Amino acid sequence: MGEIFHFALMRRRVRHGALTTRLRSHVRSAVKTASWRAFAAVDTFALVWLFSSHDTTHAIAAAGAVVGVEAITKSFLYFAHERLWEAPVLR
Repeated sequence: MGEIFHFALMRRRVRHGALTTRLRSHVRSAVKTASWRAFAAVDTFALVWLFSSHDTTHAIAAAGAVVGVEAITKSFLYFAHERLWEAPVLR
């Protein structure tokens, strides 16, 4: 009887450990997504501003608009890409 209880307890710990590991993996992906987007937003802003043929005020406004929209869409795409790479099928 003691062995059955011990097995059930160990099985529960293993499941909890796997859940914790999976949660850490998701959090890590989210942090990587945020840090990458911050880095990439600076690059996008600079490129739009550089290649914009408008005066400085309009170039900054255009760059800000592009960065705002792009940051949201590409964050979701990067997170999905990161999760696909973490999927057991691709390992």
